[in-house]
Amino acid sequence: MQICQESALLTGEREICAGCKKKITERYLLKAMDQHWHEDCLKCSCCDCRLGEVGSTLFTKANLLLCRRDYLRLFGTTGYCSACTKIIPAFEMVMRAKGNVYHLECFACQQCNHRFCVGDKFYLCENKILCEYDYEERMMFASLSYNYSALSQIKQQTYRLSGSLSDDLSSGYGSPSPNSL
Repeated sequence: MQICQESALLTGEREICAGCKKKITERYLLKAMDQHWHEDCLKCSCCDCRLGEVGSTLFTKANLLLCRRDYLRLFGTTGYCSACTKIIPAFEMVMRAKGNVYHLECFACQQCNHRFCVGDKFYLCENKILCEYDYEERMMFASLSYNYSALSQIKQQTYRLSGSLSDDLSSGYGSPSPNSL
């Protein structure tokens, strides 16, 4: 439902406030639900915030006037945490990453369980939250698996080098081996 601010001078006669039932003598009044209100009288039934100050929308349900936050807290839909798959009540604070929603306590690296602080980098990889270290490690192993033939060549070269070094007893710096002294 919309809230609009009007000049009381335009209406010509003094309106009666729907909240306190007194005449509105101020220069401006609020109009909501086809009724007139003092700016101080149009308040959220739960948190008492002035609805004219928190936006141009109010919600009504069960004879309550509500701000958006309290409406969602009381009557909003619930969802499921992308990490633990348990229900997240509509009023609970959450963390979001792309289309995924998480409990605050579930928003951690799903590899090492590192809890993120403000400003920490995180990555969403295959729908899993990863810290920077685990993401880079995963990317390194992924690149190695794509280059499996290169990896096997490196292994073969390493084997050849270690095999030839074991046959040569010198230290490799032009000095005689300890056994030849």
